[in-house]
Amino acid sequence: MGKKTLTNAHCLLDLIERAPVSILKAFSGLPECQSLARGFDWMQDPASLPLALIEHVRHLRKEQRDLAEREALRVLRLASPRGALILSTVADQLNDNDLIAVFASQEGGEIGRSVWMRTHSDEAARLFDVAESILNTGDIRGNKRLYDAFDVPCDDAPPFIWNDTVKKELESQLTSVMRLGEPCEVIYVPLAGENKDGDAKTLHYLVVRFAGDQVNAVQVVNRSRKSFCYFPARDATLVYAPGRKVVEVYAHTLSTRAPLANVLSKYGFKMPLSSRPLNRSRYDLSRFAQPLKDAKPRLDGAKIERLYLTEAKALLGHSTDAVSLHIDSGMELHDVIGGRWSDHPFAQPGAILGVTLVADFVFDGETTETPLSIVLAEPGRCSLQGEKDQRLKQAGTQLLELLGVLKPLHPGSGVDDPNLVIQVAKLLECATSPMDGFALAQLGINIDRFEDEGIITEGDRITEKVVDLADGERFTVKLERCADGSQVRYRDTLTGNDVVLPAKHARRWKVDLNWLREEIITALGSALQGVRGKHLDEEPVFLGELDIDGFPVALHFAAKMSNERQYAKVDTALRLRPRPIPGVVLTTASVPFPFAGTNVVIPVEDVLASGRSAAAIDTARLKVSYRHGQQAAMGGTAISVKVSSDGYSAVLYIPGKAPWRVTGKGKIAVLQRLADAYAAGTPHVNTKKLMEDTNCGSPANLFSKNSPWKDYLVKVKGAHAWQLHLPMLDEPVEDDGKDVEIKEGALTG
Repeated sequence: MGKKTLTNAHCLLDLIERAPVSILKAFSGLPECQSLARGFDWMQDPASLPLALIEHVRHLRKEQRDLAEREALRVLRLASPRGALILSTVADQLNDNDLIAVFASQEGGEIGRSVWMRTHSDEAARLFDVAESILNTGDIRGNKRLYDAFDVPCDDAPPFIWNDTVKKELESQLTSVMRLGEPCEVIYVPLAGENKDGDAKTLHYLVVRFAGDQVNAVQVVNRSRKSFCYFPARDATLVYAPGRKVVEVYAHTLSTRAPLANVLSKYGFKMPLSSRPLNRSRYDLSRFAQPLKDAKPRLDGAKIERLYLTEAKALLGHSTDAVSLHIDSGMELHDVIGGRWSDHPFAQPGAILGVTLVADFVFDGETTETPLSIVLAEPGRCSLQGEKDQRLKQAGTQLLELLGVLKPLHPGSGVDDPNLVIQVAKLLECATSPMDGFALAQLGINIDRFEDEGIITEGDRITEKVVDLADGERFTVKLERCADGSQVRYRDTLTGNDVVLPAKHARRWKVDLNWLREEIITALGSALQGVRGKHLDEEPVFLGELDIDGFPVALHFAAKMSNERQYAKVDTALRLRPRPIPGVVLTTASVPFPFAGTNVVIPVEDVLASGRSAAAIDTARLKVSYRHGQQAAMGGTAISVKVSSDGYSAVLYIPGKAPWRVTGKGKIAVLQRLADAYAAGTPHVNTKKLMEDTNCGSPANLFSKNSPWKDYLVKVKGAHAWQLHLPMLDEPVEDDGKDVEIKEGALTG
């Protein structure tokens, strides 16, 4: 029925075919769907109207059709079986029996009710958004960029409490945790669900609403791509599932998920769990690279009789090749394979992908053994999460903790600590992934704390180290394990003594660069206004705005602003997005270039808070630094030569390039003539006039071979003249376009 005539409009066509005419009229009344109503005759015969409307849609421009397509997608998702159930539950919050009755009696069934909720009023549209947020939890569950789950550490899950007092406390605390400039709103929606035993249990959804931009995403179902919309950065959803004893947090910001879960546990449970924070955990399988036969952990309320592996899987040097081993005899894995395969991958901690661990318990007061099989696999999967026997689950969890396999993380716990923030800045300045523990230690990084934050993850062991001697000679030593697992050693060839080092230094660590950047962002605290809905990986990252002297000052972040290439990239990007008010670029560099575009570049270490405060970065210091450089930053909009007071040195500022410092009156005169010519609108300067009083015939004779002068000066083709070498855009920049490629070229005023 016309579907083949259109592309990228299947939701809109589906809605037109399925919905009654009255519902289509209401749908076309949305601001996003005005193109459907404009120029279309809605008074024609209802039987032929859908075909005519499809023909009308076919003649719309893509940008007009896309907005209506997106709204149709949202409506149809909430008209699905699960979406309709959620929408009906949320409709109870209309708090008006007449309105609820009107909602239930809408023509067109689920689609009619979905359109009515979207179009009836602002309050109904708000509830539509709430229902959409709840629906999206099923689509993004397990996505590490948006989701984390936390166990509730208790035998019996406490009931959830909801009243006006709890609502106010939650809104106040969540506003503080998410560092919002304005209070958030918490909407509570209880939904019926089932636990693993099939028993009916209530799932408690709390949707935290605050202003933000809608984002489109794509879901693949049965090899078909389906789009859906959600509000990841400015919308957080908390789910408490008593049947599974878990709290789920759906939020874009990694470092706030654990604090959000803790707020819910403290104010939403009958027995506050603030003394036992909900922790995010990870599983470290490197322990199984060592034999288990001598491991006898002591558990509370149980004794371990046997501990062995029945299955293991490890990489064969490449990410696509792996080997699996099955052992039915119950013997020690390393004894079985060690005699048959030397240097096997199961002895390499970083190569193990998964294991099946079997523990035979004898619980206190019992005489028979109770076996427990635990399947562990990357990334972070553990069969204990679905164990129904709570006694076995607790014993298995304690066993994994004692073996060092289960390691709790506390993300976001140090965002208010200036000491952590300065270490984050240092690591961002020179981080790669992975990094050696020796390099981290040399930077002064607290490896234990960064691992606890989830910023770094333990990788392969380092078996060799290069040692520098006093006379400059270098030699390689072999690192060996010590009896103490927290240490390694090597033999000093000169003295014959053993040198002991921390084992964590002899490791390679995977660094989460996105999380590092987020620690800086979060450290700015609630002083930010109008924060962007999505943090970009490309620098400079726009963080938001600060109110300085009544003006909205844009705040950006960029690392390595002492590097000329990085500086030129950031400077050019900022000039493509000019603002009337000078902005700020926070950087991890200790001595950066002072300005980028019309922005003051400020090192993070210069604006750290001196003591414990609401945020690790002192916004008062930030404002003082900004005021000192505000006027000078405006000079970044034009080409200029800043000459020192003694007249023997100068700095050339060119948009999109690192400032160039020169010494000598002859060089300064050449640069000044070129800058003056550009400012006058005639950038070409005759070679003879340019080199006057320099005793040189051309710039090649004036500047040394190691000088970067060719990056700043260029000879004019077909003429005996020179001009400044400036970045030039190939084509005009579109308002909503993608990044524009920048090339070096001569810009003629």
